[in-house]
Amino acid sequence: MNITKTYVICFLVVVLTNSLSSNCDVLVSSVIETAKNDDSCTVPCTKMYGDKECRYDCIFMKYKNGVCVAGRCCCKT
Repeated sequence: MNITKTYVICFLVVVLTNSLSSNCDVLVSSVIETAKNDDSCTVPCTKMYGDKECRYDCIFMKYKNGVCVAGRCCCKT
């Protein structure tokens, strides 16, 4: 009986921990910028293609800077 009780408690702790850690992204949100009319927004931003890659590609294409805005890579003029 004690082993069953221990397994149930461990299971509930794991479930509770997973449910709390998966909601962290929902609780923390950032302000979404909007791009200016003279910015060039083309490539979609993903987990693999983020701000660093966007900035590098924009600078390579002779823009001043680049940043992911609303899921798109926007090059700043």
